[in-house]
Amino acid sequence: MDACRLAALGALIGLPAFACVIFSAPLHSTWLFQTGATLIGFGGGLFSVGMLLSAMAMTDAFHAGMVLGAWGAVQATASGIAMALGGVTRDVVGHLAEQGLLGEALVSPVTGYSVVFHIEMYMLFCVLIALGPLVSRKRQAGLPQDNRFGLAELPG
Repeated sequence: MDACRLAALGALIGLPAFACVIFSAPLHSTWLFQTGATLIGFGGGLFSVGMLLSAMAMTDAFHAGMVLGAWGAVQATASGIAMALGGVTRDVVGHLAEQGLLGEALVSPVTGYSVVFHIEMYMLFCVLIALGPLVSRKRQAGLPQDNRFGLAELPG
């Protein structure tokens, strides 16, 4: 499977996964939450592996270490910023909801989490829009698929 397609598959899995987590609270469904959390982890793993393979395919063997280091730095920075913004958003929205400033229907401890998960779903759509041209360009141009993911690509 092409690395960009693998990443897109991970993002696609994330969409229903976040929906499961969002709907688990009003439905009081533990299994729906567990399913969503499992799928979030699985989709995130596929996305990370796909993006790493795409980055590694963009360079030669001499510069692979630099690309891997840059990818790791970008991943760590983006994850840190995302966690900080998600936490602040959850806290602010949760405080507003608990004060009743967002309406009586949203007075719940899950409101802040729900807003953050909705934002994450929106961001997954943005990721899919960004990945679309990368996947279709390779198919239309008939470029060789040398960045395939399989057992042969694993270190031995």
